Amino acid sequence: MTTVADRGNLAEDVLAERLLLSIYAYGTNTGIKSVAGGTDRHSEDDIRYTRRRYLNAEAARRIAIEIANATFAARKPLIWGESSTAVAGDSTHFGAYDQNIFTEHHSRYGRRGVLIYWSVEKNGSVVIHSQLLNCSASEVHAMVEGAMHHGTDMEVESSYVDTHGQSEIGFGVTKLLGFDLLPRIKRINKCKLYRPAPGKPICGQG
Repeated sequence: MTTVADRGNLAEDVLAERLLLSIYAYGTNTGIKSVAGGTDRHSEDDIRYTRRRYLNAEAARRIAIEIANATFAARKPLIWGESSTAVAGDSTHFGAYDQNIFTEHHSRYGRRGVLIYWSVEKNGSVVIHSQLLNCSASEVHAMVEGAMHHGTDMEVESSYVDTHGQSEIGFGVTKLLGFDLLPRIKRINKCKLYRPAPGKPICGQG
């Protein structure tokens, strides 16, 4: 990995450690200050400098994909079972400062912040995709985006979501894309369900 100027003076092992600390800080929402407090080798300023100079959004995405693929490859089937083909998708609301240009008020949570949609491998809880959403955006779109463009070696055959991640259009789109939409639906007793074909049992909505 190089800087914009395509050169750098940091030793590779030092750069690798600082990048890993930066990724851990953001990936776990721990924060760089807290992560720096747990090591004597790198200061908070060192980690922040490395993050600013080397770690852009595309580089972070490539690193996350490599970590997920390495995790899949290292798993022992005897312990973890066969590779999963199912993902679970849901959003998380994070509070954010008003100075953040992405901060919005969310009517469901009743406060300001940002909304992140996660696509997580269902069996092993490995995040394969994440994305920033507008607070008024459809989670159906985010579910399809995560299943299609995660970039890892995982083959997605089914997607588990909550009520906000499903719709009649969502069922149609996922069918065309070749994976099953498997939602939990609130007040399902009030929904009208349809058979997928004459004589077949009811298996979903729309």
